[in-house]
Amino acid sequence: MSKVPDYNKVNAKIVEEFKKVVGPDYVMADNSPMMQSYMSRGIMGLRAVPPDCVVRPSNAKEIVEILKICNKNKIPTTPMAGGLSGGFALPLLENGGLLLELSRMNKIIEVNTDARYVIVEPGVRAGEVWAYFKKYSPEWAPPIADGAPPAATIMGDAIERGFSLVTGRYGPQADMVMGMEIVLPTGEILHTGSWGLGGVDEQYQGAKKDGFAKPFYKYGLGPDLHSLFFGSQGAMGVVTRAALKIVPHCHFKTVVAFGFTNWADACDATLLASKQEIGIADHFVMVQGGNWWLVPTRFQKEKIPKTYDYWAKLGIPEYFMNFEVWAHSQEELDLVTKKLRKIVLEEYKPKTGSVTEQKLHPIQIASRLKKPNKIAIPYGQWEQGFLFITWYVPWAETAECVELYCSKMEEYGFPPVMWIASIDHCRECIVMPIFCFDSRKVEQFEQIEACETDCTKLFLKRGWVNYRPDPTIHAPLTYAAAPVAYKLLRKIKEVIDPNMIMHPGRLAWIKGVTDPLQIPNYIVGYKKPAKQEA
Repeated sequence: MSKVPDYNKVNAKIVEEFKKVVGPDYVMADNSPMMQSYMSRGIMGLRAVPPDCVVRPSNAKEIVEILKICNKNKIPTTPMAGGLSGGFALPLLENGGLLLELSRMNKIIEVNTDARYVIVEPGVRAGEVWAYFKKYSPEWAPPIADGAPPAATIMGDAIERGFSLVTGRYGPQADMVMGMEIVLPTGEILHTGSWGLGGVDEQYQGAKKDGFAKPFYKYGLGPDLHSLFFGSQGAMGVVTRAALKIVPHCHFKTVVAFGFTNWADACDATLLASKQEIGIADHFVMVQGGNWWLVPTRFQKEKIPKTYDYWAKLGIPEYFMNFEVWAHSQEELDLVTKKLRKIVLEEYKPKTGSVTEQKLHPIQIASRLKKPNKIAIPYGQWEQGFLFITWYVPWAETAECVELYCSKMEEYGFPPVMWIASIDHCRECIVMPIFCFDSRKVEQFEQIEACETDCTKLFLKRGWVNYRPDPTIHAPLTYAAAPVAYKLLRKIKEVIDPNMIMHPGRLAWIKGVTDPLQIPNYIVGYKKPAKQEA
């Protein structure tokens, strides 16, 4: 690993400055076990180091002062809300710098059921906002992540462009964001979209009462600044508030599931149904599926069979797709599910013969409909470690992608656990392999990276994009293939963050390093355990 230029460590003087801003109870710089505990929160990345200091602000004004201190002293700064939504908000340089931990900022600021948005702070958890709406606005649903644990933050998933419980209908989470309040590394506060218009009469500000317009129009004031902060993984600034669309919470729901014998039929049948957008597929709020490996890897590796023959006898299809359907009445629900079955079983099945409907028990349906669910958590039982990696692929090319992926995973000795989901009526697919591995073995980490490097080189040639890029693989290889985009983004980054203090290394941006392919040389590596003496 090369020495990183242009950054300084947090010293005792700087720690005292932080304490003056937030109070001594919310600054931690001498508790190594607690620093290490933050390392356990990520399920979307492998490489990281503990921070040198953790500061827990309570509002945007405190963040302004903290970033001014970090900017002045060139301190690497990594913002974290819950750390469970996918951005892997941990330091990447040997100099861990500051972890800006935002869990104290956990207020639901406003719910507007006419313009249909909710304004939240970064520390608001999915379970909290879901319970709030269930109690106070049961006819509306916030776009919490589907599959992430209740402790994941709704904002973290949104600004990382993840998937929500209504992604099949409304598109990726970024499409649900109507505006943001962002503290820039220079200490300036930016509001995006219509929210950026200041000097507004109080009665037109909404319940937030901050002097600015309501976040009713995301594109706002001329050229769009909004999207610069999506997928930035904390590298552009600190989002302190976000306005997210809310959707009607239909109370007539079900799940319809189909089994298949190959990826191609699973994807093609799903695409055929999802093209029925007006009146039918608009009710498919979440369409997701995968292969049979999603079942055994939820249990301890040594205690269960690992061949498909066993699971087939239990009725587990080799490949499957689940359609979660919402409707405003039982009549509407019956109409949609009847049409869905007709498309898949009467129109598509005769072409191949390899489709069966999976008859779900009411308990299975109720479990799947429960929000927030915890479907991601059990994968840690297989061999202690699990890692989600995510790609966006045109839906029509999904089968090719997952077949390549599964083949590579087996080549490198991993069970080919694969999950896919529809984005916006199957216009695109989120492809998510789940690496289940032994987190005690450094060589397993290295094997994952080798597998992912092979896949990335194959996928970029096919035009597929990773949306939560690994700093040593996806980001440098992607930007090397998009030099104009990288050049412009770097220039914008230098305007917003002149000392490049925000999460350096995460998106191939480090002060003093201009070649994206050189970035991996500066990212922390793995420390192999010392060999025991005989």
